[in-house]
Amino acid sequence: MDNRGIGYIDSGLGGLTVVAEALKQIPNESVYFVGDEARLPYGPRPHAEIVKFSLQMADFLVKKHDIKILVVACNTATAQALPDLRAHLSIPVIGVIYAGAISGINATRNLHIDIVGTQSTVDSKAYYNTLKSLNANLIVRQKALPDFVQMVEHDLAGTKQAQATVYEQLHDWVNETVDGQKADALVLGCTHFPILTKEISEACGSDVTIVDPAIAEIGQAVEILKADDALHDSKKINPHSEDTFYTTGSIDRFAKFAKRWLGNANLTVKELKINQQGLFE
Repeated sequence: MDNRGIGYIDSGLGGLTVVAEALKQIPNESVYFVGDEARLPYGPRPHAEIVKFSLQMADFLVKKHDIKILVVACNTATAQALPDLRAHLSIPVIGVIYAGAISGINATRNLHIDIVGTQSTVDSKAYYNTLKSLNANLIVRQKALPDFVQMVEHDLAGTKQAQATVYEQLHDWVNETVDGQKADALVLGCTHFPILTKEISEACGSDVTIVDPAIAEIGQAVEILKADDALHDSKKINPHSEDTFYTTGSIDRFAKFAKRWLGNANLTVKELKINQQGLFE
């Protein structure tokens, strides 16, 4: 048993969708989360910056909370920084893209898969290359949808504006055909996007399976923790008493969204500051 917590890093609010899944699959595990909203969006940033910011978040969680595993709850950070994080840290590091690729393959029936994500994730071709390495017969298309990130960060999910924007940017594209067929699986290649699942489902139609990679990513974390005999002692009272959520942005806005999304009005939310050395309270 290992009662240390699990660390999660993301460019903003989107990684909370991964935390929500973790609370379902491994409810006894403590949570330490960093959302780097002050430097959002990551999608247009150069590779070196994304690596730097990801390492800063990871270093903070390791030094402050001695986490036992790091879950990269951000597709852009996974695509750009996963090898660096694994080389830098002595704990296991889980990325979201391989999990999303496997989930996409499991969801498709006609071998046509669409990917939506940030510009950086799309440009990296991380999903495309992973999917094709797993099955060379797949037809894979990608589309960058940076406006979706901004809608989530501005808490527009569930509004008519979000519904209209998602439909406009997604509907025609997902209904395009390749070799006479359209994709029957859409992988949400950004952890912000599941917050817009309702709008995305309406734009795609009932014949497209929407794939949230967070489910498989947390499943991989569970497998690693079990293999290392590192699951939390379920007999310990209230493993979430020390859970802490950090943001480099507006603490009030982050706290409001996080408490609503996770269904917990008592979350501990703190602000992180940034200097040349990294992140600090």
